[in-house]
Amino acid sequence: MMRNFESALLLAGLLVLGSPCLPEVHSQDGIIHVVGKGTADKPPYRGGGTVEFLDMSLGAQVVHCDAANRFRLPLEIRYRVQSAAPILLTTRLGTEYWRIYDYANATAGAMYTDEAIDLRTGGEHTARTEFARFGTGYGARPHRGLVGILGRSYFLVDQPNRDWLDVVSPPPFFDDQSLAKKLTFTLAKLDHYDLSVENVKSTWRSNGPLRVQFIVVDADQRRLPIVNVPASAQYDGGKIPLRTEWTAYGEPTGWTVGTLPSEVPDTVTVAGDITLQTAGGIVRRRVTRAIRRGTGQVATSVLAAQSHGYDLPRSAAGAVRETRAIWVGTRALESAAAIDQLVADCLAARLNVIVPDVFVRNTLLVHTPLMPRTGLLNTPDFDPLAYLIEKAHAHRIEVHPWFCVTYRDQAFRDWFAKQHKTRISIIDEAGKPVALGADVHRAEYREFISKLMISVARNYAVDGIHLDYIRAMHHCYCPRCRSEFKRLFGKPMTAAVEADWIKWHRQAIADIVQRTATGVRQVRPRAIMSAAVFANMPGGAIQGQDPAQWTHQGWIDVVMPMDYQMQTLAVRANERQFLAALDQDDQLVTGLSLYQRSGSDVRSRPAKLLQAQIDLVRHLGTHGYCLFAYTHLSSEQSRVLREYVNQEVAIPYFRAASSNHRADAQDK
Repeated sequence: MMRNFESALLLAGLLVLGSPCLPEVHSQDGIIHVVGKGTADKPPYRGGGTVEFLDMSLGAQVVHCDAANRFRLPLEIRYRVQSAAPILLTTRLGTEYWRIYDYANATAGAMYTDEAIDLRTGGEHTARTEFARFGTGYGARPHRGLVGILGRSYFLVDQPNRDWLDVVSPPPFFDDQSLAKKLTFTLAKLDHYDLSVENVKSTWRSNGPLRVQFIVVDADQRRLPIVNVPASAQYDGGKIPLRTEWTAYGEPTGWTVGTLPSEVPDTVTVAGDITLQTAGGIVRRRVTRAIRRGTGQVATSVLAAQSHGYDLPRSAAGAVRETRAIWVGTRALESAAAIDQLVADCLAARLNVIVPDVFVRNTLLVHTPLMPRTGLLNTPDFDPLAYLIEKAHAHRIEVHPWFCVTYRDQAFRDWFAKQHKTRISIIDEAGKPVALGADVHRAEYREFISKLMISVARNYAVDGIHLDYIRAMHHCYCPRCRSEFKRLFGKPMTAAVEADWIKWHRQAIADIVQRTATGVRQVRPRAIMSAAVFANMPGGAIQGQDPAQWTHQGWIDVVMPMDYQMQTLAVRANERQFLAALDQDDQLVTGLSLYQRSGSDVRSRPAKLLQAQIDLVRHLGTHGYCLFAYTHLSSEQSRVLREYVNQEVAIPYFRAASSNHRADAQDK
């Protein structure tokens, strides 16, 4: 496994869960109806406006950026305003950033630009950037070399005077891989530089490959590849078109490639037109090189495409060992018929672990003496978890109940205060209760939530317990927390630095994880303990998450990063940091998304994207994935899972090390 990579993309919160098998939409859909998300102190924007994004282009293949963080970037966005509104869509130094990818170091990060998508006038327009800067809050600044723009986080909804109103999710247009290829450039220090054509490779056989690299040598003598160069190779009697070479995941290899004619010429002249964005402006240069036949000659086998194959591990009986899980919301558990459909859909997709949400906000779908059962159940005598376990186990599908540990609403907090004589609302710095959450620094709540999960493990034949929202959610400034914080750290909360918050929250969250793991294993020794965590490890840390320590202590068996990125390369950057942090790669199961956002709409994402991301997980050597969520599982996604991704049934990886179980009951 590759190690020691940083990543950086914070995740959105839990979605409202509904019915399965939504229609699939095309990944290049560029239309966004501007409906805001709402913020803590602003109402959601509902003032209208519809825009269709048509294209993006980058006016240079090489961009100057030295030690200063601000640099020129010739980026253009072409769009059509379908319904005008008095707003702008902009980017500033917040959550509204461009996702970028450092190809040389396989790390993700953020970039901010100064363009404005103006919706005040209908028709087609072009927005241009003048300057850009790299952010540090969502990943590392990229090194010099190849950098790609891989999509957007949000747009800021601005008034014309630049007073902001809200944020809105971008359409899937920005996540299309073909667009990301166009927006790949070389970051270099261009105080002075040289350009050249180098590293020729060819078999010099009829219809064989011709490969060259366009190189910039920057002011620090770094030799950096250039891609997206309009280029060709001419010879007497003809011309060979040259194109940038990309891997299956959309990475530039750094090579420009073409095909020799059937009659191989004695000399070809490679020419490319390179545009550079220097500190002083745009510079255009033509680079040429005459290459004689035989230069850089290599055997055909050397140039053969590398195989992307992998061998999935198998049990002693020959069954595939891979964890194939899916998160399931409460609405899919409301009736026996709904659960029958759920199990049938999991069988059809050859999934082997169901993670059903049994406790979210104030909804509890299980029987326990610690709290009355609540929820939208039509039949009060129906026990959805017991029924699900019975039906799933008949087909050798495991059931790991999902608990949203700190995702509590006011109704629950009022009930808890009445029953336990203590309040658990999180109080913000202004003294107001936060809408959702429970104060993990209250020992009474930590004891309650741990006992609740243990009681479910005791009362039901579960195969595991899954912890979600296992985080502080917010800083609590109530008098009790302020006093305890000052006692522990010797300073007021208002003087806290990031390291203080991390230590403060980790103590409380670790107490819940340890209590629960210890109690669950006492009543059900073979139960698997798993946790959903931020795919951004620094973001999770400041809310008390420490998955590496949890696994090191033996409390958590499986870590599931919620890696819901549209860009497969961003998933790779995130997962590498977990592979580097965990003691064993076998402890990682990647959380992948079945949905995508477009403005306020949430839709099923293309099946081909899901297939590519599972393929990536397997190439990384990770032994499983968990899909979020069943409500977004489309018929096309299910078909691709069965026919292409999961052609054989599998045993959860964590079960099959010494098992002779063949898992063939799934196909009966």
